[in-house]
Amino acid sequence: MNRLRLIMQSLGSWPEKRYNNDRLFAGSKCNLLWIMASIVAITLALVFVLQNWHEITFFDLGHDILCILLTYWVLQRLILARTQKYQEMVRDYLYEFHLFYYKDQSQYSAKMYSLIHVISGIFTFYVICLMVTGMTLFNLKPWYNNYSRGMFSAHRPANSTFEHAVYLYSPGGFSYTNMKGYWILFIWNLPVSYFVTCGLCGFDLLVSTIIFQILGHLEILKYNLLSIPLPTDEGKDGMYSIEENIQIRKYLKENIVHHKLIINFVEKCSDALSKYLFLFYLIQQITSCILLLEISAMTSDALAKYGPLTCGLYQQLIQISVLFELVNTKSVQLIDSIYELPWECMDTSNRKTVLFMLLRAQTTLSLKAGKLVPVGVQTMAAILKTTISYYMMLRAVAGDR
Repeated sequence: MNRLRLIMQSLGSWPEKRYNNDRLFAGSKCNLLWIMASIVAITLALVFVLQNWHEITFFDLGHDILCILLTYWVLQRLILARTQKYQEMVRDYLYEFHLFYYKDQSQYSAKMYSLIHVISGIFTFYVICLMVTGMTLFNLKPWYNNYSRGMFSAHRPANSTFEHAVYLYSPGGFSYTNMKGYWILFIWNLPVSYFVTCGLCGFDLLVSTIIFQILGHLEILKYNLLSIPLPTDEGKDGMYSIEENIQIRKYLKENIVHHKLIINFVEKCSDALSKYLFLFYLIQQITSCILLLEISAMTSDALAKYGPLTCGLYQQLIQISVLFELVNTKSVQLIDSIYELPWECMDTSNRKTVLFMLLRAQTTLSLKAGKLVPVGVQTMAAILKTTISYYMMLRAVAGDR
């Protein structure tokens, strides 16, 4: 959690100031700074593409469009972080829903908290390693190409231009023909690459850790339902005694309250992340096609520059889709757990309570992107199939050019 907090704090997207944390006043200002930087970067990149439309190659055009899309993607997430729905969702996650506040309720809750904590830690470490690798190769590979071509020597090759990780407009091509201009754009690209990388991976990492917590709650609820004791007195036709029915009523009430907590939090996440997930799938569709086209050259330069980025984006697509699919699957399993309750041993009041739980559980926990497209494995598979089709079309166009 601390590593995730540091990533999101660097983007000004950790909602601390709202919740009486005196250290966090700069968060909103930092968020605004990155929003302005992303708008400037997108504008300069678009101007560069429009100015050089007839000169750059098809693959270079794909690279420029890819950079613009990724920056726009992060811009949308930075704006999302300023909304009240996002702030309330993260607040509830950190201060009400996290398994840390439920680990002392039972031995199984403590076990589930420890398991989710370890899984989240390993996953966070993996994402950070992927971020560092991708950001380093994306920026240093163009620098190495310039060095190997002798661009930093006293006698540069004639009619040669500097290669950059991200191409932006500069007056008279100053950043592409002048050594000083090269270093200015190179230094500018470093923090921009950092915040784009953190914006792409940090927000998805936050969503993933939230889903891990939801899965943990569902597992605890399922375990509690299956742990309701059977009647102890077999002399009453297998029915609960009056005292036992009172205790069973207490168990059922606790599970209903827990189920309501999960439902309310998932609904809050669905409301806050609806547009986020819609753009997630939309831009994944476009960027995946471009990345496949760029990496299809199979050169060392293409593999080093786009390999980690391709792995990272596909990993995010699969990760988010599979995790949300697991939430839907686990919520369906709750129905079976309620069916297995010894309702036939209960009195009429408790049977009505079980029926009420069963009716509530019929509505599975699922999120929809843009309140239209279900988030899950089927949507992921459709995107992957469409990506391959569009890639083949782009590959044919590239061959014609």
